[in-house]
Amino acid sequence: MDSLVGKYFCEWTEVVKNPERRKAFQQFANTGETLENVEIIKERNQSRPTYWPKDSPAKEDFKGTKWTSLSWQPIIKASHFGDSNVPNGTSAAIKRGDTQLAIFKVRGKYYATQQMCPHKRAFILSDGLIGDDEKGNMWVSCPYHKRNYELKGESPGSCKNDDELNIATFEVEERDDGWVYLKLPPVEELDERLGTKKWMVKKEETESPFQGIDGLLKGRKSKRAAGSSSPERKPTLQQAVAVGGGCGGDKTGLDW
Repeated sequence: MDSLVGKYFCEWTEVVKNPERRKAFQQFANTGETLENVEIIKERNQSRPTYWPKDSPAKEDFKGTKWTSLSWQPIIKASHFGDSNVPNGTSAAIKRGDTQLAIFKVRGKYYATQQMCPHKRAFILSDGLIGDDEKGNMWVSCPYHKRNYELKGESPGSCKNDDELNIATFEVEERDDGWVYLKLPPVEELDERLGTKKWMVKKEETESPFQGIDGLLKGRKSKRAAGSSSPERKPTLQQAVAVGGGCGGDKTGLDW
């Protein structure tokens, strides 16, 4: 026992103690700053993220946004993306002002989009699944609900399986100085269009999925046979089938 206890160590404690290893778990690859993606509420003296929005999709034409000006800006070191031969590519979530963006490196080429999937306004696209089709078009699929957005093809930013949704895309390139550059609008304009505070889900937009459940059985009483003090015994499913009863319980008294 002493030998086992003496050899024990916690992997997560080692990560916390190591500044370099901690960087792998920070929210953004280009800064240690953080942003809340949804409103955090208090319930029964505990904190939790609010529910999905009731009317969730952001049906904005992000793809067709007309920026007043664009300029190349160094965003993240190219070394972050490592080996370009990784089959499914590598990605990074980055923060620019109050806006979250996603950068992908797939088969040696870079792509950049907004981080928010408009379907549920979830800031998650950098964790999406990358794939291509028979025409050579490249897609990123939201890991939550599988909305597929075009990275490379005839219409970058369009959604393949939901015509009402699309995302903004940005030019991106790696330069000889070892940095990845994005062609972005002024930060104030970027935040006005794609800022986290603007699109994060807030409590007043949501509806509890459990609404009405608590009162569903309230006040209901067990059915009892006349003159009996014990609940009425209903036939089993096998008995119901044997006498020709259906799931509606018309012949058997089954109450689904």
